[in-house]
Amino acid sequence: MNKLPHGSPGDLQCRLFQISEALSLEERNLRNNPPGLSRAADFIEEFFSRIGLKVSRQTFQVDGFDCHNIEAVSQDFCGLGEPHWILGAHYDSAPGTFGADDNISAVAILLETARLLAQLPTPPRNIRFVAYTNEEPPHFTNESMGSRVHAQSCRKNGDNLQGMICLESLGYYSNEPGSQELPTITGMPEATLSYIRSRGIEPTVGNYLVLVGDEDSESFLDRFDALFSPGLSMPTVPLVMPEMRFSDHLCYWDEGFPALMLTDTALFRNPNYHKHTDTVETLDFQAMASITENLVSAIQRLCA
Repeated sequence: MNKLPHGSPGDLQCRLFQISEALSLEERNLRNNPPGLSRAADFIEEFFSRIGLKVSRQTFQVDGFDCHNIEAVSQDFCGLGEPHWILGAHYDSAPGTFGADDNISAVAILLETARLLAQLPTPPRNIRFVAYTNEEPPHFTNESMGSRVHAQSCRKNGDNLQGMICLESLGYYSNEPGSQELPTITGMPEATLSYIRSRGIEPTVGNYLVLVGDEDSESFLDRFDALFSPGLSMPTVPLVMPEMRFSDHLCYWDEGFPALMLTDTALFRNPNYHKHTDTVETLDFQAMASITENLVSAIQRLCA
């Protein structure tokens, strides 16, 4: 169990904890708790508004319920016809879980990254922050998936989207041998294992981040890793693995946009994945703070 932060209220680790605690008190899904899903959307919308961003809702209906993607941009956003990027994370939880790592850890990082960027003397004008609904089953990959609705609208509107960064499960780490499983649905080629070890990483110890892209996103993947990884408290592994369609990035791939997923690998590492034990006490807020700080730096340079 990770030690919870006890710094001042303005400390980044404490802010990440406060957001994570507030959003992981209940399930957030249409199957078991539609009001909880709505309360999470309201929390995110209010947070974005409070830090001075322009907020909008993309609302669509599923089984008679209103579902909402929450989007925020700077007050002087460059416009959808100009080159821009998306930083996004889903805020719903799988049925039967509070979803702290999956995916409130990523939502907390999304919100705090937006806050820190908004505080800059010259905030970037070409980044969209998007919190998605309905990533988890039974919506995953189908037309009710929030990121699918969003990505399809980007393509339909002709948005000049240069790339999407998907934040997925970013709060669980372990230095124990054997704490990291390797993908079994595709296998892990020996060349890939050698590549991981060449970066000073033991593949079976769960103390690193993975960035995943498809072939069309490879240049974006390499560029982002070069901007993001220096100074990070843990190593990164950028991989071209188009079969890793396990989060919201897949919907942008399907629409022909470059996209990548940044993740702690979720089910391949976290024993609490999609269980009721996925709670805030299991999160590593020191690691989450380092990720947030490096995202702020990377997005500044990406959007320059």
